[in-house]
Amino acid sequence: MTAVHPLVDTSLLPSGTHTDKVVRTAHKFYEHLIGLWAPAIMEAAYDVGVFEALAAGPLTADDLATALRTDPRTTRVLLDALYAYDVIDRIRGVDGFFYLLSAEAEECLLPGGIFSITGKMIHDRRVAWSAWANLSEAVRHGARDSSGAESGNGLTDVDYQSLVGGINFWAPPVVDALTNELRRRGADGRAPAAVLDVGCGTGLYSQLLLQEFPAWHAVGLDTERIVPLAVDQSRRLDVADRFTTRAGDFRDGNWGTGYGTLLFANIFHMLTPHSAERLMDLAAQSVAADGTVVVIDQILHAEREVKTPQDRFALLFAACIASTGDGDVHTFEDYDRWFARVGLQRVATLEAPMHRILLAKRV
Repeated sequence: MTAVHPLVDTSLLPSGTHTDKVVRTAHKFYEHLIGLWAPAIMEAAYDVGVFEALAAGPLTADDLATALRTDPRTTRVLLDALYAYDVIDRIRGVDGFFYLLSAEAEECLLPGGIFSITGKMIHDRRVAWSAWANLSEAVRHGARDSSGAESGNGLTDVDYQSLVGGINFWAPPVVDALTNELRRRGADGRAPAAVLDVGCGTGLYSQLLLQEFPAWHAVGLDTERIVPLAVDQSRRLDVADRFTTRAGDFRDGNWGTGYGTLLFANIFHMLTPHSAERLMDLAAQSVAADGTVVVIDQILHAEREVKTPQDRFALLFAACIASTGDGDVHTFEDYDRWFARVGLQRVATLEAPMHRILLAKRV
């Protein structure tokens, strides 16, 4: 996989004098500031239909402009920018470049694929751009409504519906790490077991587990608007006979009891510490005596140092959460305290891209 290419050639910047260091620092900060170019370029291309058009085959900038009824020069500029970001490819023809999508990019950039990121781009248009613009207000006043009371996460069901499918790609490496650990601890795909996927979204985390453990079945719990997404995806992954859903607010409780695995994938960062304690209470009531509570989220050490990419992502993700409402990236120490309150103890910690995975069992 190609890494993100630097935009500033720092080898050309001297660093001997104080002024040199200031100029070098300004270049570094500028590169951070122009990070907004990438989503702006990709989302503009999605808006005007570039990716859908290129999925039909390679096109020149002029051919694409004709097909999309866009300005030829600006279309060429947009295509070259996408090429600079490694979003699309280009090949030289007799009269210029042909632009094309790889098969992998097509699955990511067109709607309908399990790992399509189009939902994330729609979410940016509806929510994220304006939320980031108002981050300074969140810093000044915190996550509070007009009455001064703390507000919850600002995503509506409609907003969440577009976002949740756009981050499906997070799941496979996480579930791979979790599956290996569960097997190491004796999990057997031939023995029946029940999974509760709390705030399941598309249900992908539990559905991928069902593919790994053929005798397991899972219940996905989410709101009435979201659960149809999970049902539809369970059919696409051929686990619909072992995946059922319950519609409702998971914070209301009444989850049932005796689950071998309770799965919280990207849930706790949406909660305040008080709400997180309440959710862990419900988890302890629902997990079987020998069951496992699994938390998948962005998690930091108390000192909030940056030692790994997961640390860096978590610190930045916390700012993203702050822009849309309440919630936070919580620490290992927070989770250990919440576990201990309800008689649970962390027994394993796993690393995955952008995530940590905690497994807890009854003491």
